[in-house]
Amino acid sequence: MELSNAGYFVTICTDGKKCFFGEVVQGKMQLSTIGEIAQKLWYEIPNHFSNCQIDSFCVMPNHIHGILIINQTQENLVAKEIVGKEDVGDLTGLMEGDAMNPEEEDAMNRVSTRGDRQRGGVTGLFNPMLSKNSLSKIVRWYKGRCTFEINQIYQGFGWQERFHDNIIRNEFARDKIRQYIINNPINWKCDREQPPHHPL
Repeated sequence: MELSNAGYFVTICTDGKKCFFGEVVQGKMQLSTIGEIAQKLWYEIPNHFSNCQIDSFCVMPNHIHGILIINQTQENLVAKEIVGKEDVGDLTGLMEGDAMNPEEEDAMNRVSTRGDRQRGGVTGLFNPMLSKNSLSKIVRWYKGRCTFEINQIYQGFGWQERFHDNIIRNEFARDKIRQYIINNPINWKCDREQPPHHPL
């Protein structure tokens, strides 16, 4: 069955794949203080982005996996309030951001969260038709907030500049990814010397 809202399987790795977040012991993840911060802030995402829901999620020693669901209906309602128009169908492509472009959404290692590319014409990032709640902006907030809070207790933490995202097209794919996330700690030994893999 096709999903009515956009679901994304997101993986974010630490800089150099350093194991800041804890360790796996007998198939279970034991979070460090830094890992607890990463976990806490993920669950806070819906408090800052009203159109975003979180699904399965896990913190691993050097990366996190999570499913984010972006509510397209709510996104369009926000757009109507911003631009004062009832018909926002033509704005959807502009609002979705780089990470949600259909031609790019399945690409790995392609989405940067530096936010340094100018968009939005003469108004730049202040263009009201650019969504504040796109996937790239949600991840940028999460990474930035983690870095800020973690650096209060440990200097030297960092993320890889880019993140991995795959669109979830149907319930079968979502269930498969959920199981992959749940089993990630059990399979940690197999993945330890390799980049995190996606299940599709």
